[in-house]
Amino acid sequence: MTGFILRIAAMLTMLIDHIGWSFIDNHMLLTWIGRIAFPLYAFLLAEGFLIIFRDSKRLGKHLSIMLILAVISEPCFDLMDFGLDYAHYLDSQNNIITLLLGYLGMMATEALLPSAKDEKAGSSKMRVVSLVCAYVLLGFSNYMLKGNFNVVGPLLVIAFYWYIRASKKAESEGRAWPWIKRFSVILAVFVFYLALYFWVRSGFGNAARWWEEIVNYAPWIAGHAAGGLIISLYNGKLGYHKKWFSRLYTSFYPAHLLIIGVICCIFKGAG
Repeated sequence: MTGFILRIAAMLTMLIDHIGWSFIDNHMLLTWIGRIAFPLYAFLLAEGFLIIFRDSKRLGKHLSIMLILAVISEPCFDLMDFGLDYAHYLDSQNNIITLLLGYLGMMATEALLPSAKDEKAGSSKMRVVSLVCAYVLLGFSNYMLKGNFNVVGPLLVIAFYWYIRASKKAESEGRAWPWIKRFSVILAVFVFYLALYFWVRSGFGNAARWWEEIVNYAPWIAGHAAGGLIISLYNGKLGYHKKWFSRLYTSFYPAHLLIIGVICCIFKGAG
């Protein structure tokens, strides 16, 4: 499975999720399908970062594009999610903000624990502690901003960074991970990630409340597992990569939010 297929799957599952959320009363099935999208976007962002992070010019350009997308996407996201009900525009933020925080986490990791052997300055306790503090700060920032997947949203991007980094290291040493190991590692990441997510959703409550959240949103877990399966089948090849498709992938998030938001406002106005 190529990167092109992963990008198509990410866009389609996100579109299905948002169509269900915006136009269909009983939309939970489409929402469950939509749970596939965020892991795919997080993985693709981490992979892209690991390709370009040593090129400061490309890294700066990529970071600038994400910042612009985050700003442009916010009014589009608010329009889709709340229509013209401006009072709720600060209730949640667009997903690019969450991904951007994850991106900063990857940059912090390379600064403190660089992946290149010739750049390592030792994994001192102070570096590790500083990096953990940075991760906590990024998660807390996403939570306070009411970003996607609260505390753990940016951490999934960072987890995929470590997943790709470890798998590539094993491959360079002639110990390429078989499919079952790739899938198992991703599932293990999701177990920790979703357990923490549902704990936060439960209001940091007791075990019974936490378990209730897990049961109520069990299909979300299935959606993430499906996303993990897709990622584990990725062959590391880019596949189709024309410029028009790259531009479509970059602009798809704010563009489809705006279109859905405008259609919702028209329908509600007509009603």
